[in-house]
Amino acid sequence: MLINNWYVACSAEALGDQPKRIQMLSHSFVLFRDENGRPNCLSDHCVHRGALLSQGTCHNGILQCPQHGWKFNGAGKCTLIPAGSKTPTEPPKRARVPSYPVQEKYGLLFVFLGDLQGDERPAVPDIMPEWDSGDWHKGIITREKNVNFIRMCENYNDPCHVHYIHEFAKWLPKGVSIVDHELTDRYVRAWHASHSPDGDYSDSAGLMMEYNVISCVSRNTNYQPGYPPQIVTAYVTPIDEYNTRIFMIILMPKHEITVLDGSRVRGATADEHKAMVDMTRETVMDEDYVVLKNTRPVFAASVTEELLVDTDRTLVQVRKITGEYGDKFGTVDVKSLRELEDTHITVIPSPDHKNNPKGWVHRTTPILAALDQPFARAAGKVPR
Repeated sequence: MLINNWYVACSAEALGDQPKRIQMLSHSFVLFRDENGRPNCLSDHCVHRGALLSQGTCHNGILQCPQHGWKFNGAGKCTLIPAGSKTPTEPPKRARVPSYPVQEKYGLLFVFLGDLQGDERPAVPDIMPEWDSGDWHKGIITREKNVNFIRMCENYNDPCHVHYIHEFAKWLPKGVSIVDHELTDRYVRAWHASHSPDGDYSDSAGLMMEYNVISCVSRNTNYQPGYPPQIVTAYVTPIDEYNTRIFMIILMPKHEITVLDGSRVRGATADEHKAMVDMTRETVMDEDYVVLKNTRPVFAASVTEELLVDTDRTLVQVRKITGEYGDKFGTVDVKSLRELEDTHITVIPSPDHKNNPKGWVHRTTPILAALDQPFARAAGKVPR
């Protein structure tokens, strides 16, 4: 599980005026809004006795621990120790919990989990410029699956599984050709063109697949002749090494639009968009899960243990750049963490840990840094 990355914690509307507990990267966090409605994210365990702050209350942007009433602000600093201190309004410096940057975008709350400073942190990708235009129907789906996050990312960039897993696509011709458009150390974009019954392909039918390792987001734009395009954007957040939370946004145009091959197609009705969202929530996501929950190994496989073909190109690129990001910026050392979790509270390192490394009550979680892990190197070559 990558650190120093942005992850979607929840939808913006899911965070009300009281604290909300979110599990990410095998750690517990608390989200709450300040007096101006801005979202904040802290490590969830109180430094006093380890109670969950998310079980407390929030008043005027101050979070109160449910066990002994200690109060914390959005920066993670304790502002009041109501009992047991001779100076209740002047808590010691160590009376603090880590605070993590939060950004609201696309109707979602993104949290940066890591210690990179502001000028070092990557930006949340601008992967949906359509969102703010007012010209697209919008729908957000949130689901949890007991599947490793890399397996989910690979699935959203696999062009051929749709013909066999999903009922809505079984009528489509089975052939797919991949045309690479862009590949960097963090981003891949490729046209997965559907073959016609005669074996031809063009820009008129297929999926434009995009993946950015920042926020582990995949965007698939489905083009079919004469039909409004559907944009399906999936954000993948690791709950732990075995469980994943998915935030899926489905967009369809309200009005006539020019598509990839230059032709004009009609917009979608609100009922068509609703049907698409409902079908995805109630059927499509579960069709994937039926297969993925039994796929082995649980984590991303080495290419020496898979017989890959050309249509696996994009998913292998996704696996490779994700692994290389972890090699560079760190991943949670899950094995070491499991040995600590019953006897210690650990926290994901925050920007304040780098600024002020001393005087923290809870230790930072064990991290695998560059050269400590074989993940990216095991991804191997991309098939051609």
